[in-house]
Amino acid sequence: MPQSNLSDEYKVLIEENFGCTKILAEGDSWLAYPRQFLFYGAEANITDHLAYHDDLAIFNTASNGDEAVAMLSGEQKFSLIKSLMEFEFDYLLFSGGGNDVVGRYDFDFFIRNKEDGFDWEDCIRKDRVGLKIDQIDSAYRTLCELTTEYSSNPNITIITHTYERLTPIDEGFALFDLIPLGKAWLHPFMVKKNIADPDDQRRIVGFILNEFKNALFGVANDYGVGRVYETERDTNRALFNVVDTWDTVLAGEWRNEIHPTSDGFEKVAQKIYDEQIAE
Repeated sequence: MPQSNLSDEYKVLIEENFGCTKILAEGDSWLAYPRQFLFYGAEANITDHLAYHDDLAIFNTASNGDEAVAMLSGEQKFSLIKSLMEFEFDYLLFSGGGNDVVGRYDFDFFIRNKEDGFDWEDCIRKDRVGLKIDQIDSAYRTLCELTTEYSSNPNITIITHTYERLTPIDEGFALFDLIPLGKAWLHPFMVKKNIADPDDQRRIVGFILNEFKNALFGVANDYGVGRVYETERDTNRALFNVVDTWDTVLAGEWRNEIHPTSDGFEKVAQKIYDEQIAE
């Protein structure tokens, strides 16, 4: 939907809900994944579930497949700045980094072919993982700086999450959850690199996602309470907060390899709400 139409709908929403908490949601499929029948079916992402809280008004500009690095550059960066300047949001809910590491030319780039005598850790190109994590870290720090520079509300808070422990399985996007339209994101590359043991697969993915998670908490430490900004920001309010969502989604609550079911996303959304948004 064009952003002008989204803005018009959001204006109506906040007019009808005076005094509500206002949220700008920007990010990837964890904020935008489609319902089972595209526009119908159970809530299918974090923002779907957050929208059921009557005290929230959400301006959702998220899009499936978006990468953190891409969202903080080019036209997407300018679109984000425009949104921050147009409305006084209380929170910026940002979901990014997952696609930066599980994409076809990213995840495959991080792992090497398993040879005789290799354990799971030998299969990881840690130097390349480090390069990507540095890019993501820089993107999040850019997000913090842009937000303090351009947000109409100087005391806006950025909220992000750590995704979840992923188990590689050969299950990708399926239309109506029945008609396969895409390969899995992780599993095919593991098999291609002769990494067939499920435990090895989980450990490799867990290592990469843990590096991402550590980077997020590093940003949170640097943009926490007490940091002085050139704007009129309250130094007693952290700019950037991370909700650790690992171990929130159960084994049977996955719609495919990297997206929870509605029940799984509801748990993630509720944790974000309870820890960061609820008064």
